[in-house]
Formats: sequence, C-alpha cells, structure tokens
Amino acid sequence: MNERLLVFAGELQVSYNVMAKVYAMSGLYHEVEELFKVMERDGCPPDSFTYLSLVQAYSVSSKCLEAEETINAMQKKGIPPSNAHFKHLLYALVKAGLMVEAERVYMELLLAGLNPDLVCCRAMLRGYMDYGHVEKGIKFFEQIRESVKADRFIMSAAVHLYKSAGKKLKAEVLLESMKSLRISFLNELEVGLKIQCPATYPR
Repeated sequence: MNERLLVFAGELQVSYNVMAKVYAMSGLYHEVEELFKVMERDGCPPDSFTYLSLVQAYSVSSKCLEAEETINAMQKKGIPPSNAHFKHLLYALVKAGLMVEAERVYMELLLAGLNPDLVCCRAMLRGYMDYGHVEKGIKFFEQIRESVKADRFIMSAAVHLYKSAGKKLKAEVLLESMKSLRISFLNELEVGLKIQCPATYPR
C-alpha cells in the first residue's frame, strides 16, 4: 500500500512540475506561486524543478529580486541550485543592463560550487558587449576561453571587444583561430549597442 502511495505521490509531483513549467515559459508567476501552495497543501513539497519554474517565471517577467529570493529560499530548504536556476536570473539581469548585479549573481553561482555552463557565459559576455564594458568583457573572455574556445558567439564577441579596445593583434590571432576551427565570424555584432542610462533593479 505504501509503495502505491509513493508511486502516486511521484506521479502527482511530475504533473505539478509540468504545469509549473508551462506557466513559467509565459512568465505567469502568480500561477506558479499558487501551484506552490497547492503542492504543499497536498503534501507534495516543491522540488528543484518546481523552484526552477518559479525562478524562470519571475525572470521572464523581469522580477529579478523575486527570482533571486527564490534561489535563496530553495538553498535554505537544502535544495542545491543548478546552472539552470542561475541562468534565467543572469539573462534577465543582463537584459535589463544590470551588469553589477549580474556579476554578483555570477559569483554566487561560483560560490555554490557550480561550473558556469555555456549559456551563463554567453549571457555575461553578451551583457559586457552590449553595454560597452569592453575591458571587463575582455577579462571575462580570457578567464573562460579554455572552456568555451570553440563557441561561435563567444569568440566573435571577443574579437569585437579586442578591436574596440585597440588590441588588433589579439583580434587577428583569435580570428585566425576561428578560421582554423572552421567557425564563421559574426560580423554583425556591435559593442555598446544598448548603452543607456543606469537601470534599477527590476521588481
């Protein structure tokens, strides 16, 4: 009997998580919040996947503070976050031009013992490039280049950043490396494309 209850509880959790994922993709965070309450009421505590959906829902709706608080809340409950949890928040912060906050969250990712995946690295470099943080972008690229050396966007962005900083030789060397690896260069990228007035932490 207990075995059947465990199976039923597992199936129920999967169903809830599927619903949460659907809501999250559209940024319907109110619906995901309500789902959290229903799950707890039904004795089916939210797991890592449920928290991921809530982080995604907040991030899609530019509720960055709430997304970060959700990551903190799951850690307090003993549920370790993954790259997937951080990448949604990083992307939302970068999109808003909040690079100082993005850098802080990126450091929290590292402190959590995670190795940033390609998506996280792309998001950070995209932010540095779009908002004209040339030297920071170059420094970031040189820190991660060994782990993402064959990525088209990251290598192309680095070439543009080197050129913008007047480091033509480094740009040419990287371009030659791309050619030898048969990776086409993204010429349409532009440094400082989204430079604007300082943004505030979106709620």
